[in-house]
Amino acid sequence: MGQYDRHVFVCTSGETCPTQGDVEKFVKILRDGARAAGRQQDVRVNKAGCFSQCGHGPMLVVYPEDVWYHGVQESDLKEILDSHIIGGMPVERLRYNPGKPGANKIEVEVKTPQAEKAAGPVWHRVGAAADIAVNGIKEVAANGTRVVVINTGRGFVAYEAMCPHEAIPLAEGVCDGSVLTCLEHMWQFDVKTGAPMGDAQEGLKGFPLKEEKGELYVAMA
Repeated sequence: MGQYDRHVFVCTSGETCPTQGDVEKFVKILRDGARAAGRQQDVRVNKAGCFSQCGHGPMLVVYPEDVWYHGVQESDLKEILDSHIIGGMPVERLRYNPGKPGANKIEVEVKTPQAEKAAGPVWHRVGAAADIAVNGIKEVAANGTRVVVINTGRGFVAYEAMCPHEAIPLAEGVCDGSVLTCLEHMWQFDVKTGAPMGDAQEGLKGFPLKEEKGELYVAMA
């Protein structure tokens, strides 16, 4: 065993990881979590260069087990910290196993701003559909923008992460399949359209969302 019981590397560079999540914040959250658990002496969390797995991020690796994680969202960090980094049990649902060693990049076309505008929105993976229960609300990152993804029971929708009233996280609210309610001041919104209901004076900004092969993608212009 080396100097640390667990050594964690978070990809904070490369072509895609920094665009798929706030990976700099990931490092801070994991470091703070290790410190709060009294493990700052034997758990080391480092920023890392590109893992050459572009397109599968955000990604992090935990040693000595050599467990790679992909598609990690901020909401997954506590589970990884508690179960694996502190407890020694890898989180299997996030384990990365491309089936072949070495570089496994998904080719990313570099475009000028003019070309991107002409090509339309870019789709960003935000997680697995199975991870959000019916009427569940999950906050995720899409190209560095925080959004909430909601399972209405008849499909998925995506909106801005904060209530427009006083910037309260909508992920802390509730959904009954038809109405999304922010519990801070009881502003309500039509979950299918984001339109204001009841006392709400402003609607929600929505984002295009699609599901492919069990994975959810949100489009950013």
